[in-house]
Amino acid sequence: MKYAPLMAALALAFAATPAAAQDQDIEISEDKLLVLACLENLENTTTWSQCVNLMFQPCIDETPGSETHAACLGEERAEWAGTVETLQNVVIEAVAPQSKAEVVDLMGLWTTYVVQKCNEVATSKPAGAESARLGCEVSELAGLSAEFAACLEGRSTADYCTLKEN
Repeated sequence: MKYAPLMAALALAFAATPAAAQDQDIEISEDKLLVLACLENLENTTTWSQCVNLMFQPCIDETPGSETHAACLGEERAEWAGTVETLQNVVIEAVAPQSKAEVVDLMGLWTTYVVQKCNEVATSKPAGAESARLGCEVSELAGLSAEFAACLEGRSTADYCTLKEN
């Protein structure tokens, strides 16, 4: 596999348990953890192209825009949605009480933004519109997952990410 050295380095970089989630049982698949680690190290030791390649690796053998490609991306979208939900639940438990409502409100706004953005992407690609929309959603879900992970690890500067004091 041409990404084996990168994947090994990223796995080591992401092996540390997030500080705010040490007592939580977070289950995220290894391939998603590698993408999150890549995004965490973006511009330091990884590039956007490397992260995209990892993000879409499960669908690499499908013809872009085909029904099988869209089906594969649909599965990836569902997995990333599960990752977002898992991390969101942990974030909601980890943030200070005043931040919980803000996380929920932001998720509503984010969902509206992603639907609009990804529908526009699909419209711009009439051939393979479904793959374009799903690919857009996958990348947005991965980015949100990375933000939630950053919050749990104490790396986020987002206003909502005020962690509870123990």
